[in-house]
Amino acid sequence: MSANKTETDLLAPFEIWEVLLDNSTIKFHKPLVIRPDILPPEEPGDPIYWTADVPDLDISAVGISLEELGSCVRSDIRMTWKRIVQKGDNELTPEDQATKQRLLDIAEEVSNG
Repeated sequence: MSANKTETDLLAPFEIWEVLLDNSTIKFHKPLVIRPDILPPEEPGDPIYWTADVPDLDISAVGISLEELGSCVRSDIRMTWKRIVQKGDNELTPEDQATKQRLLDIAEEVSNG
C-alpha cells in the first residue's frame, strides 16, 4: 500500500463477489460488502490487527493485513457454507437454519465443471 493512504482509505469497505469451494463456487447475487475495522495494539510495538464482522452470516474475521483479513473472511464464508448450507435442515439448529436461509437469499453455489 502506498504511504499516502489515510486511515479512512484503509477502512474503506471492500466487496466479495464469489468464494471458491472444492468443485464449485459461491456466487453472490450482489457484492457482499465487508467493512474493516482496526483493533489497536494492546502494547506499544504490538501489531495492528484488522477485523470484520458479518453477524447475519455468523462471520467474524481477524487478519494482520487487509489482504489476510479478506482471505479470512472468504475462509469463514467457505466454512459456514459447508457447515450449514450444504447440510439438510433436519441436521441444523433453528439458528443455523436462519443463517442458511440468509445465505441462500444472497448467494448460490455454482458448479465449476
